[in-house]
Amino acid sequence: MIKHLFKFSTLSLLVLLIFTSCSDSDDSAPLIKGDFENGYFVSNEGKFPDPNASVTFISKDLNTVSKEIYKNANGKTLGSVVQSIVFENDYAYLVVNNSNKIEVVNRYTFQSVATITEKINQPRYALVEDGKLYVTNEATKSVEIFDANSFAHITSIQINKSVEEIREDNNFIYIMNPSYDTDSDYSNISKNITVIDSKNHTIVKDLTVGVGFNSMEIEDGILYAMHDTGITKITTSNNAVIGEITFEEGLSNASKLELEDNYIYFVSGSKIYKFRTDLTSFSNTEFVDTKSTGSPWDVGYGFNVVDDKLFYTDVKGFTESSEVNVYDLDGKFLKSFKAGIGANGVYGND
Repeated sequence: MIKHLFKFSTLSLLVLLIFTSCSDSDDSAPLIKGDFENGYFVSNEGKFPDPNASVTFISKDLNTVSKEIYKNANGKTLGSVVQSIVFENDYAYLVVNNSNKIEVVNRYTFQSVATITEKINQPRYALVEDGKLYVTNEATKSVEIFDANSFAHITSIQINKSVEEIREDNNFIYIMNPSYDTDSDYSNISKNITVIDSKNHTIVKDLTVGVGFNSMEIEDGILYAMHDTGITKITTSNNAVIGEITFEEGLSNASKLELEDNYIYFVSGSKIYKFRTDLTSFSNTEFVDTKSTGSPWDVGYGFNVVDDKLFYTDVKGFTESSEVNVYDLDGKFLKSFKAGIGANGVYGND
C-alpha cells in the first residue's frame, strides 16, 4: 500500500513568493528549497518498541539543532525504530523497521510524500539505483524492489539468509548476510555477501568473507568487508577476493566501517581508528578515544564520516537524549550536541 501526501509548508510557499517577486531585479538569487537544505540528519531509533523514533537536523556550521523534524513538519510521530535513511533527488527514504514501512519525505522540507507498506516486513537498509528503490527485508529474508518515483512494488529477490546493509557498484548489488544468521547448533555461521546482477535481478555469486561480518563499504571499485579478524577486499569488476587486512593482537570488536579519501575508519567501543587503505594489517593504536562509557552494546552505537567530519554517537543506554560528538579528520574535537533517543546514524544533506 502506498499513501501519497503532497503538501507545501507555509515557509516554502513564502520563500517561493519572495523569490518570484525579486526575480526581475536579481536573477542570480538562489532558490531556497527548504529549511533542511544544507546540513546533517541524525536518525534516532527511539526506545524499542515505543513509537518514538525521530530525526534531528544539524546545520552545516553545527550551531543549530532542530529536533523532531518529521513530527513538526507533518503533525504526527514517525513510528518505531528508524533503522536507516537513503537519499535520491528530492526524496529521503526513511526505513522504519518496527513499524514496517518506508516513509518518503521531501529531503529539504521533510514533509510527507508517500508511505510504502506493501511487501515491507522488518526493513533494514535501502538503496536507490537506476530509478529503483531496493529494501532489505529481514522478516522475509528478501530484497524488495520498488519504483523510486511512483513507489509501486516491482519484484522480490529471495535471499533466504538474513539481510542487512546493501551497496551497489559496477552493475552489481551487494547484500550483507550478517554473522548472527546461524543454524540451531551454530555450525554454519553466516559470513557471506550475496551478489545480485542489477540488470536482471538474479543472484550471480555468494562471497565468503569472515565470521563476525558486520559492515561493508565500497571505494574506487573495491568492496571492503569488516569481520572479527580483519577486512576482506573484493574487486567489484569481477567479484573476486583480492586481499585481506588483518587485525593485530589486541584489536577486537571493530565495527561501523567507513571509507573516505583512501582512509579506513571504524570504531571499537569508545575508540575511533584510522588507517590507510593500502596497509595489510592494522595495529591496536586508536586515532581518537571518545572516553564514552556504558555497556558494550551501547558504546559506539553510531559512527559516520560525512563532509570531512567524524560523527560518533553515544546513546546513553537509550534512557535519555543521545550525544553526538564531532571531530575533524585530524582527530580534533569540534563540538558535541544532543539528538533524539538511540541515535544510530548521521547523513549529509546538500
